[in-house]
Parts: sequence; C-alpha cells; structure tokens
Amino acid sequence: MHLQNDKDIIRKEFLKKRILFKKKFTFKNKLKLILNLNDLLKNINYESIAGYYPIGSEIDCLTILEKEVIKNKLTALPYVKKDNKIEFRKWKNPDTLIGGLNNIPVPKNKIILYPDIILTPLLSFDMTGVRLGFGSGIYDRSFPNFPVSKKIGLAFSGQLNKRKLPNGPFDYKLDAVITEKDIFVFK
Repeated sequence: MHLQNDKDIIRKEFLKKRILFKKKFTFKNKLKLILNLNDLLKNINYESIAGYYPIGSEIDCLTILEKEVIKNKLTALPYVKKDNKIEFRKWKNPDTLIGGLNNIPVPKNKIILYPDIILTPLLSFDMTGVRLGFGSGIYDRSFPNFPVSKKIGLAFSGQLNKRKLPNGPFDYKLDAVITEKDIFVFK
C-alpha cells in the first residue's frame, strides 16, 4: 500500500505541473521535441510506430504520426480491450475514430499492428527509465505483449523527476524519453 500511496502523491504533483508545462509549451518547443525524436529514430530500424490520442495535458503526438506516414511508416493508435490490455490498431489521419474506453478516440479500423516503436504518454519519469502514468496500469500490463517494440515516452522537460520514482514488480521501464530539451536513453 505504501508504494501506491507514494505514487498517488507524485501523480497529483506532476499532473498539476504537466498542465502548467502544456500551457507554456510553444510551437518552437514542439518542433524541438520532434527533432529530438527524429534524432533518436534515425538510429533505429523500424517500419511501424504507434502513438496515442492525447487527452488533457499529454503531449500531442498526432503530428508526429502524420510525419511518419510521409516517411512511409505504418502508424497506429491504442485500443483498450475488455481485459484492459492494449492492442494497436492501424490508423492514419483522416481515418475514422470512434469513442473507446473513457470515450477516448480509437481507430474504427480493426487491423492490428505490432509496432516497432510505441510512443507513450506519462506524468513523470526518472533517470532509470521508470515511467509514472495515470495509475490504471494499462500500459504496464500491455508492454510485455510487445517485447521487441521500443517504448519511448514523450514528455515536457519538467516532467523529469530528479529522485528515483517508486517502482513495483509490474512497472515496465521505458527504453527512452524524448523532451523538447533532451533525449534520454535508458537501455
């Protein structure tokens, strides 16, 4: 229970911070984040990339997916199944989206993709690659189903927690995190 309480305290703190970071995030910051992601991806051989439909103050990765389509990469968005695990469904703008879990838009298309790269939202991360999300555990439960996919978090630079985040046995570390200032590679 102590682990969960610690995580909840940090979640509340970083959700407030992320809202402020989003308000101050400029178009120039977004371009820098995309350039940093491109710098990381140029060293990775990949054919497909999955993102997420941004909610609230999450970094918007839909523009990134559009740019990947131009590079002839397959793109996808998550669909949360009844078992609360994600499958990635092929999607590119302007393909139809429908309401999914919590009414978050998901692809109507049911073609499943096993992406080489999975872009992941987060509330906070640390220098070891530990990611703190909303607490539903959907990504952590799903990541083991994608063992060869590179898991890359997208974050505002202020989301880095300078202390080590609490980490349980079912928490899944990221391979990298991209911000508008830095590229963090963990493995």
